Amino acid sequence: MESEREAARRAIKRRNWLAHLWREWIVESRRPIATAFARPIPDTWKNDDLTAAWLGHSTVLINFFGVTILTDPVLFPRIGIRLPFLTIGPKRLTEPALTFAELPPIDLILLSHAHFDHIDRRTLKLFPESTRVITASRTRDLLRGTKFCEVIELAWNESVLLTPRGCALEIRALQPKHWGARLQYDVHRGYNSYVILRNNRRIIYGSDTANTDAFAKLNDGEPYDLAIMGIGAYDPWIWAHSTPEQAVAMADAAGAASQSNASPAHSPNRQNGSRCVRSARPLFCHANMRDPVQLAKSQTPKPQIPGKIKIPRSRGQDRIGRRLRRWAR
Repeated sequence: MESEREAARRAIKRRNWLAHLWREWIVESRRPIATAFARPIPDTWKNDDLTAAWLGHSTVLINFFGVTILTDPVLFPRIGIRLPFLTIGPKRLTEPALTFAELPPIDLILLSHAHFDHIDRRTLKLFPESTRVITASRTRDLLRGTKFCEVIELAWNESVLLTPRGCALEIRALQPKHWGARLQYDVHRGYNSYVILRNNRRIIYGSDTANTDAFAKLNDGEPYDLAIMGIGAYDPWIWAHSTPEQAVAMADAAGAASQSNASPAHSPNRQNGSRCVRSARPLFCHANMRDPVQLAKSQTPKPQIPGKIKIPRSRGQDRIGRRLRRWAR
């Protein structure tokens, strides 16, 4: 028998969910998406160097000495559950720095875990058969309907050697401090961070992680050229995400040099219920500067991220809102 306290909690959750739906479909649907503050030009990148550009959220485009890598691609205005002509989920704050048509041919996609803001099936279905994917264990089923020539699942501490277009590349998976469920109950799914190796150069793609010593264990005395560390959503979910200071500390502990070039990953692109989403500063690619890593930039001025937008509502919208509130009581 449900207690009075449990019934009250359920009622509160229902009211919160209705308020969220009301905001998403009446207010958020009409909020404009800010233009990207920088637009890289991948056609100008050299194949004898390491170049990286943050495209938004956890999507980073990397030219690793001629091998083109894309992390957790999400390029549409919303992520979430896809219905005919409609996606139920959070809306972007800022558009991606490149559209799919502006991307160079992608050799390899790295998928860290199954959350909707990291495995976006709608975006992944755009890629052709020439692209390979490396993903976390027990997430292959989410890629049904895509055209990839090869899908490789990696568990923690596993690695794979690839030769896209004859270029040798090694990918190693490690365990971050996060979780992998896409929905509420599929907790069996894996979740990864990665180390990428080529031409005796190394990149860390941390993706989502709370503060952990897993990256310090990577330190073997040799420097890493680039550490892409995610921030954002740490308030209130500090147990699964890191603050900017923690991200820098983990990159330092791994062996990235003390000098850094800043370029964000998993910073404010969506409203997801976190108070830090609007306030977190864009961060971080932490780069070793023995040979400067090219972090693609442009002279495009940085726009203001839209704050609260007041939208005049019709009498009909007010009437619907009152009915929803009465139903939730």
